[in-house]
Amino acid sequence: MNLTQVKVLKLDTLVDNLSIDPSSGDILVGCHPNGQKLFIYDPNNPPSSQVLRIQNILSEKPTVTIVYANNGSVLQGSSVASVYDRKLLIGTLYHRALYCEL
Repeated sequence: MNLTQVKVLKLDTLVDNLSIDPSSGDILVGCHPNGQKLFIYDPNNPPSSQVLRIQNILSEKPTVTIVYANNGSVLQGSSVASVYDRKLLIGTLYHRALYCEL
């Protein structure tokens, strides 16, 4: 099997893991808004968290929305997000998981 690049989408964040919302086909992206904080961990200035939703990725103008954002006070270093039945689970590199209702 070969992979073929179909689309490039520039996001102003450090992308980590992708998942697909099974009900909508949207892409969920666990992101790091400040990648430097990941590599130089400081508990007094923790890495923030961000989750993006990308809708209609193959269209001319995909829609990118921020589903979750936090400065590190609640969740540090988000790396993956998954949605099921209007519930969001966010996993991290350093910290804990966060469960949200959408």
